[in-house]
Amino acid sequence: MRYFILLIIAAYFLSSCDENEPFSQLNSSISFDVSDQILDGEKVACVDFDPNGNAWIASGSSLIFYEGRKFKTYDAGSAILDVSVGPDGKIWLATKDRGLALFSDGKFTYYTMQNSGLPRDLIIAVEAAPDGSVWFSSSAHKLGGLMHFDGKEFELFTPENSILNQNLIIDMKIDRQGNVFFTSEGTVTQAKVFMIDKRRRMTALGGDTKFYWIGSLDVNSKSEAIAATDHSLSSCWGCYTDAIWVYRKGSWNKIEADFDLGFMNRMFVDKRDFIWVQGSVKGDYQSYFVFDGDEWHRSPKDQFPDVFIYSVKVDPHNNIWFCTNDGIYILNQP
Repeated sequence: MRYFILLIIAAYFLSSCDENEPFSQLNSSISFDVSDQILDGEKVACVDFDPNGNAWIASGSSLIFYEGRKFKTYDAGSAILDVSVGPDGKIWLATKDRGLALFSDGKFTYYTMQNSGLPRDLIIAVEAAPDGSVWFSSSAHKLGGLMHFDGKEFELFTPENSILNQNLIIDMKIDRQGNVFFTSEGTVTQAKVFMIDKRRRMTALGGDTKFYWIGSLDVNSKSEAIAATDHSLSSCWGCYTDAIWVYRKGSWNKIEADFDLGFMNRMFVDKRDFIWVQGSVKGDYQSYFVFDGDEWHRSPKDQFPDVFIYSVKVDPHNNIWFCTNDGIYILNQP
């Protein structure tokens, strides 16, 4: 069961596209209306966008290119857990059993334990960096860690050769400056958030601060990490309270909320730095709550379809793409 949870969490949140509209040009209004649905009935794990704004979608072992209303499908030969498009248009895939995969010029290239010395062939998360290199997680509890590939050489970061406290890397994000943010997990109460800057200096955000478990991680336009804590693995229900934390001015600060965070805490940040998170008021309906920096806004009842959300991605125009077990639901923002 725990392995299943890790796989689901791993597919939740992918990298932010580098082509952002200026903040001043984005409307502050929040729309919870579903504008479009694509791939109806398909289980969609994740999506990312290329420099031209086209979508690359993962559904099972299928890599689907979506341009306008046209689809083209490629078989990756393994279930895809994460997808990230680099600034050069190369598509990087985290696969279930074929290692790190690169899709470029219509062909797949696989980097595995056998040909590249990876710790394992199940890759949990992948993020393409602005410099064209790629960061990914080839890890498990007490095995492997965070890896970097510059196109020629692989580098592995573990508790044995870095300040990491655990091997398992579940979630990561890269900001526009190329700073890499990621979680180190594996043992409850020991979860931490780390950052590697452009000079390859690794820092533990908050120093010795540890969380029970981190459900999701994102980064805003100010390079501030935001984390949603998760206590669903606890055997003591009601003993802990999940929360949203932002790393600001050298410390973790809790964002106060008068609702309960949803199971697995699907949290993400849009292009306006608004924080979206699933939650509910006790005895009331499940919904999405959005924090605009001053207050929380709640989606109306029955606004969202009754589907399972695997991951969420914000496109270059700040539209929200929900990847679900019934295709992708798109919420165009004003």
